[in-house]
Amino acid sequence: MIELKYKQVPEFNMINTSLDHNEHLTITKKNGSFHFFANPAWAARFTLHLKDYNDHFFGLTEGLYPDNRKSPDLRGHIIDVEVNGHMFGIQENFTSAWSAFYFNPKGYASFINTFAKGQYQLAINGQTKIEHETGNLDWYVFTGNHDKIYQEYYDIIGKPKYVPLWACGPTIWLHENRNGSAGILDDVEKFTKLQIPLTSVMVDPPYSNGAHSWSRMDFNAAFSNPRQWITQLDSNYGLKFITWIAPATFSDRDFPGLLPGSFGYIDLSNPKAIAEFGNRLKLSQYSNGVKGHKMDRADENFPGEEQWYDGTPEVARQNKYVYLYAKITDSLLNNIWGKDHLNYARAAFHGCQPYLSGIWGGDPRSGWDGMAANMANAIRASFMGFPNWGTDVGGYLGPTGKIPDSLYIRWLQWGVFNGIFEIKIDGAGGGGEDRAPWHCSNVVQYAFRKTCEQRMEWLPHIFSQLNSSAKYGPLMKPLSMVFPNDTATYHIWDEYLFGNTLLVAPVFSMDGMRSIYLPEGDWINFYNYEKITGGQTVTVTVPLFHIPVYIKSNSFQVTGNIYSGNKKKWQPAKPNPYVDIAFYPGKGTATFDFIDTNQDDKAVIFSAVSDPDQISLTIPPVSFSGKLKIYTDKKPGHLIRNGKTFKAVYKNNFIIIDRIAKENLIVDVFFK
Repeated sequence: MIELKYKQVPEFNMINTSLDHNEHLTITKKNGSFHFFANPAWAARFTLHLKDYNDHFFGLTEGLYPDNRKSPDLRGHIIDVEVNGHMFGIQENFTSAWSAFYFNPKGYASFINTFAKGQYQLAINGQTKIEHETGNLDWYVFTGNHDKIYQEYYDIIGKPKYVPLWACGPTIWLHENRNGSAGILDDVEKFTKLQIPLTSVMVDPPYSNGAHSWSRMDFNAAFSNPRQWITQLDSNYGLKFITWIAPATFSDRDFPGLLPGSFGYIDLSNPKAIAEFGNRLKLSQYSNGVKGHKMDRADENFPGEEQWYDGTPEVARQNKYVYLYAKITDSLLNNIWGKDHLNYARAAFHGCQPYLSGIWGGDPRSGWDGMAANMANAIRASFMGFPNWGTDVGGYLGPTGKIPDSLYIRWLQWGVFNGIFEIKIDGAGGGGEDRAPWHCSNVVQYAFRKTCEQRMEWLPHIFSQLNSSAKYGPLMKPLSMVFPNDTATYHIWDEYLFGNTLLVAPVFSMDGMRSIYLPEGDWINFYNYEKITGGQTVTVTVPLFHIPVYIKSNSFQVTGNIYSGNKKKWQPAKPNPYVDIAFYPGKGTATFDFIDTNQDDKAVIFSAVSDPDQISLTIPPVSFSGKLKIYTDKKPGHLIRNGKTFKAVYKNNFIIIDRIAKENLIVDVFFK
């Protein structure tokens, strides 16, 4: 049951505020989903009253709000949907993404298409109440499974932004920068000598002139001749360079279109302010080779009560501001680099997805609890439809100095299976260069190298899954999103599906113990290929250099070597790129959209049909050679390749077939 009520604008003094008349409310249906629209001139606020049918709600906010609970299920809680940096004192991890979108495992999702702030009272006293400070009701109810729901959501707000291949690899984050550009080059050379692969470097202030070592948006004397050393990073080491930015000038007021307040926020609705912002970045950064930004400070101490150039009402300013920040920055980067750039932000609101490469999970505390809470943030961000998310590996807030080896190693392992793999190497809060691997134990150095190597190996998979998110939804999928009928998944915050293939269960304690819930279906242990039947909880003690990973049956897995980064310094002069395709049979059909970087990012769709007696695979031409590996726990009978019987290697539970680049490969495996 749905009841809609309006609060009228006082000056209209209207008596009849009913929406029983057709001229006030329009309802349309398409593909099983609904759109409710009304915009009466006399209305200032709408409220939806929904009867509770034991509903559960996921999304709305990335932060562990209202009470720092990790469970993503918001049933029974009141959520304010407004970007609010003032909450940092009470909210874990400084996370700052919101959305007027929630997912319900009953098979639907609700989306209010507005920047106006709102409040959601979820399943309280027998009803759910949705209220937004606008008279414009623009409400979508999407129905179906998670793939269909997010496809239709992205059709409304815009498809998720492209993420370049290099942006999917390991990124090191430098904060203090005491030695300027020479220190950056020295750090990169040390990583290279340790043979730790990287694909990009991000630099935080201080690197610029002006207030907060930023407001001029240029490079200061310690980073002089930026074109020279940024080019050197790229040409010598194969690394892209990105910088921290903010939409504020702090105490520097020499900028057109600033809003009042101590942060000096730029009025991003003012054409003169936008032009100056773009001119400074273009002249001082893009012209010198900067390929993207970590976007900060759009939410902290924001002066929401100040009038904007375009007249945006106060109730929409904070949410709209982070949207404009994403859209304008995306436009500036696109004008110079096309789609070959990266921008990721702490603060985001729905509608940012087409303009942000991803979001990062705020400033987590550098401890086991901080890491665990940031994992819970990631789950909530995915429910809101942000397809690419990443933690600050090692954390940010807390005491300076080294963190325990086991914590650092577990955080690195988890970072491999984030969308953004960013590693802060100079300590919590910027204090000291104490997390660089050469300042750590040999055990941490080994883990650092192995996790970065693993990330490079997974690049084909991560790149493909991120750039098909418009079709398949977020990369880090919560279990209750994929298994909505399994109520045991509703409170799970510490596991997720990485793409459509892997169940990842990070370790959040020093003893390496954890319980892992495996939903229905068959799951294959990533390390020993043991098959486990789902619908049960397993308790494991995890070796230090492992992270629990289980492969979902009836799924594809794609790994390989398709990008070098600084590996070019120790690899052969012309390494042979390859892509290995693995298939894990189940029941029915399975597909995987491989995004081929050598075919102008064309989606090549792998498909398979499997049952206990036969597996049939179709692998259309791709530009990389490699192996096709088919998992089976029983020896096959005979095999047919492109219509002809052939023999293949069967080893360690895998049928192994050599693939040829640009070959249309059709394989049938028979077990009788």
